This record gives sequence, structure tokens and C-alpha cells, in this order.
Amino acid sequence: MMVSFVFCLWVLLTVAIAVVWSVCLSQPAWVLHPNNLHSFGLQKYCVVDIRGSVDDLVKPIEKTCFPYGKALRMGDLPSEYWRASFLLLSSGTFLLIVSVTIGVLSVFMQEKWDGYVSMMTKCVQTIAVLVAVSALLTYPLGFGSPFFRYYCGAEAGPYNTGHCSMGWTYMLAIMGASLSVFCPILWNFRRIKHYDIIDEIFV
Repeated sequence: MMVSFVFCLWVLLTVAIAVVWSVCLSQPAWVLHPNNLHSFGLQKYCVVDIRGSVDDLVKPIEKTCFPYGKALRMGDLPSEYWRASFLLLSSGTFLLIVSVTIGVLSVFMQEKWDGYVSMMTKCVQTIAVLVAVSALLTYPLGFGSPFFRYYCGAEAGPYNTGHCSMGWTYMLAIMGASLSVFCPILWNFRRIKHYDIIDEIFV
């Protein structure tokens, strides 16, 4: 069965955003310390051990990354808001993968199921977008936790990073969320062929 360019674009965009969010979940660069020695993510954080002899100081400084706690467990995350953000973004990524899977499978389904599958795909993808946006709005609420304030200053609080700054991972997640808004829109136009557009222009 032939598929349109818009459908292919929808698949590529959806998969790309799912990959971006998956990378963001695993990267510890959501917040950066101004001395570039520490960084914090949803699952783990990175620190630099600056202890040692004078001779050690001439060696290249390397960051060491650890999960919060001894192992990656939800209860070890330093803020309940970060736990909620992790769950929400993970759920949004999973729902996005589910939506693109259903969308691709719909190409091979009978036409009598098309309306139901189309509505389900659009709803799942819309929910995925809303859940991911909620995750990104929830994450900064955790800046008031004692763990975060210990590293980024007592003035840190919800939506206030203190003397730290937002990292590239958080910005990448925001970019993915911004682009994900177009996924449900593209799905609505997945059946439009390029020659249909040309006909509408010249007829």
C-alpha cells in the first residue's frame, strides 16, 4: 500500500522525538553547576572528585556519574517532583512509541478499522505530548529540595536554579516537546498526496 510523504514525515518526526526523550531521560545534564564540575539529571548526577595530592591536579579532570542512591530506584531521587517528572516523561515516551507503532500497523489493516485506529492513534499521541509537557513543567519544582539547594545555593527554589543553570538536556527535551505538538496535526493530513496539493492549487 502506498503511503504519502506526510505519513513518512509523521513517522520520522515521531520516532525522532521518542529517541530525543529517551536520550534526555538517561543524560545527567538537566542542570549544570557554574564551575562545570557537577551536573544533575533525572536518573543520575555527575560530580568531580577534586581531592588528592598536588600532582593529581595536573591530570585531566574527569566527571564520575552515579545514580541517585546506590541503585536506580524511584525512591532515591532527591525530590518527589523529579520522581513525578521522570514517570511522566517516561510515560510520554512510551505512549509516543505506542502511537507510531499503531500508526504504522494501520497501513496494513483493513479499511473498516481505519476510523477507530486513526482516532486511537491521534488520542494516544496527544496524551503523550501533554504528559511530556507536564513532565517538563514539573521538573523545576524540585529545585527547592535540600539536595539541589546544597549544590546550587540557598536561594534556589521552584523555577529558580540559584547559581546553577539549565543544561542542554532540558533544552533538548523542551525542543522535542515543542516539535511533538505537530505530530497529531501531521497525522490528520497523512493521506494527502503531493499531487492532491497541486490539484487544489491549479484547479
